[in-house]
Amino acid sequence: MRRTFRPILILLLLVVMLAALILIFRQRPQPGPTPAKLVAHFLDIGQGDSELIDLPGGETVLIDSGDRGAPTVDLLRKYGVKQIDLIIATHPHSDHIGEMRDVMRSFKVKEFWDSGFNHPTMTYADMLQEIRDQGIKFATPRRGDVRKFGEVSLEVLNPAEQFVDESPNDASVVVRLTFGARRFLFAGDAEIPAWGQMMASAKDTLHADVLKAAHHGSSNGTTRDVLDAVRPSIFTISCAAGNDYHHPHPKVMRVLEEARDQIKPYRTDLEGTITVECDGNSIEVTADNQVARERLYLTGDEVASTVASDGRDATRHSRREGRRSR
Repeated sequence: MRRTFRPILILLLLVVMLAALILIFRQRPQPGPTPAKLVAHFLDIGQGDSELIDLPGGETVLIDSGDRGAPTVDLLRKYGVKQIDLIIATHPHSDHIGEMRDVMRSFKVKEFWDSGFNHPTMTYADMLQEIRDQGIKFATPRRGDVRKFGEVSLEVLNPAEQFVDESPNDASVVVRLTFGARRFLFAGDAEIPAWGQMMASAKDTLHADVLKAAHHGSSNGTTRDVLDAVRPSIFTISCAAGNDYHHPHPKVMRVLEEARDQIKPYRTDLEGTITVECDGNSIEVTADNQVARERLYLTGDEVASTVASDGRDATRHSRREGRRSR
């Protein structure tokens, strides 16, 4: 009798212990899902623009590509790009679209937006031909158009149905990206006429936490009125160290320095690629290189002088500097 009862007792104890462990495990707080993030890379591609945006749902958006010969394709591979859900060519100047054909040949592209401003250059013609050859979905969005990617929305703020003037810069596709409580404004090379039209027609849509400087920090792309309308806390400038176009302009840097308590500048010419991570509420910014804050307020000419005095090649970050940045 005793020999039969003992194994049964042991088995019952094991069952009770197992039940207790299951109960304890179930009552233990389980880690919640990791909040999805939006990650925007302001790529260091020389004297030009290119922004890679990884959306929380896994989609990829590319705004501009830099000039032909820019390291854009290599950088996209570095950041794990497999396909691009949407490319936005803000306007047809080569420092924004010159590398676009190579990008389309290197990655599957699902959709392409263009300003529709006809520009008689081979660079622009080649880009459009590549879009046709690959059968990529193509559109010329206008102010008021909205594209949704899950929790993220892209609002088109410029151009309007009619171009404000005959300038490709003022035809730039300007988009505001919204994720949760945070907004990013990508301004292409929009100049004062385009900004004036946007402020007159839809000023309340301009506010953003992050502003990609229009026209590489040129004085005709950023003014005090623009900053007052957008009210950014983060301001990124894409340009090359020692560029021939004096970007960023002294007027812009003076305004930024006066607003240093409200706006933090970041620059690809000094800091390399700038990465902004956002969970819909908080924003965190990192850069390839650490730079003393005071240096961030140097003008383009002052940076050029510093580069020259350090004995470095002033065109190290630039491809095709002899072409006008426009």
